[in-house]
Amino acid sequence: MTMRQLTTMEKLSFGGGDVANCVTFGVTSAYLSYYYTDTVGISVAAVGLILGAARIIEAFANLATGVAIDKVHSRLGRTKPFLYATTIPLMLFFFLMFAVPDVSAAGKTAFAFFTYLTFCVLYAVNNTAYGTLLSMMTGNVKQRRSINNYKLMGIGVGTMISNACTLPLVALLGGGRKGYIFTGLVFAVISAVFLMNCTVQCRERIAVQSDKVKITDELRYAVRSRSWMALCVVALLITCALTLRTSGIVYYARYVLENEDLATLLLAMSPISMLVSSPFIGQVLDRVGNRKCMVLGSLGMILSILGMAASGSNVAGQVVFNFLCGVASNLCTGPLYSACSDTMDEVEYLTGERPQGIMTSVMMCTNKLGIAFAPIISSIVLGAGGYAAGGVQSAGALAAIKGNVFWIPVLLSGLGILAALFFDLDKKHGAMVNALENRRNKIT
Repeated sequence: MTMRQLTTMEKLSFGGGDVANCVTFGVTSAYLSYYYTDTVGISVAAVGLILGAARIIEAFANLATGVAIDKVHSRLGRTKPFLYATTIPLMLFFFLMFAVPDVSAAGKTAFAFFTYLTFCVLYAVNNTAYGTLLSMMTGNVKQRRSINNYKLMGIGVGTMISNACTLPLVALLGGGRKGYIFTGLVFAVISAVFLMNCTVQCRERIAVQSDKVKITDELRYAVRSRSWMALCVVALLITCALTLRTSGIVYYARYVLENEDLATLLLAMSPISMLVSSPFIGQVLDRVGNRKCMVLGSLGMILSILGMAASGSNVAGQVVFNFLCGVASNLCTGPLYSACSDTMDEVEYLTGERPQGIMTSVMMCTNKLGIAFAPIISSIVLGAGGYAAGGVQSAGALAAIKGNVFWIPVLLSGLGILAALFFDLDKKHGAMVNALENRRNKIT
């Protein structure tokens, strides 16, 4: 059985899905906390609770969606029904998140929690289906890594749009509350177009197991892969580190560097570095493998973050080390989804079953828990430091801001290196894939 090669349009369309994902994810990660505290006027404690609680619920919505994907049969496939059903509502609630009405403090908090929670649940369903789609488009390792390169470029473009364009667009469209409302509308429309095109263009090609398998059995099969469990831990730690750093840069630019406009420049370095490095990630993966890629990326993040801390108010140093940190984070996180698909091959080889929905969703669940823990950690640290929104910050508050941007991400990245060392699939994966191809050919 020869599997049809993926077209360039299909790969571009899949990468476009991550343009949409990273516009919405990037804006919420980098600016929503700042928008809630310094534009809308919601307390830091309430914002930490809103962002953290919603992301924890989102993590379990990821898990539920993965279970559902493994049970669904439709003429559209297993993932597309979820993508079609959630794309437009997702973008509607993304817009509403930045349209908090000017009402009482309790009213603002309630509206923010409802819209953000709904957005998170819809994002969980949509993004789990999108992430699972990668494992169903092809079983060929080279094609899978080729798709992953387009995915990484899509991440770079989407992150560039969100990080470099948000504050300028807010200013252009009226500033303050009004500017955020119209910016949210623009980004929602752009993201809807890219995500819907991905849904229409991309095809599922991998046949999966019967829907009679129980979730407990699926999880029992999945944990046969130590490498898959290692990926889940790496996803949690590195995502938490990146989210803390990203959301803290706006505070760092305004209160430590005393120039809020620098936030746009510093945040732009990450997507620029991703666009520059993404075409080479596949080559690096082919040379060194997934584990070394994740270890080198995590180590590079640590060194780059330390470089940022040492640069202080030197803008050139901050720009250079933010760029290098983006390259390093791309090296670390770039292999996650293609490597997750590789671990599905291992589970299928060992058990004869391929619980790809549950495996993708659990990894996404740990990823979202990392995102969920970041605002909780941030709000606790800022609160302990005595942060006062919009005012002159004390030495303790400035130290708290630096802790969120530098020291905690360094610690988490170090733990990420330890977790990555447990990924041991690189050397034996090729033989497994050949055995699976032979098994599939016999079946057909």
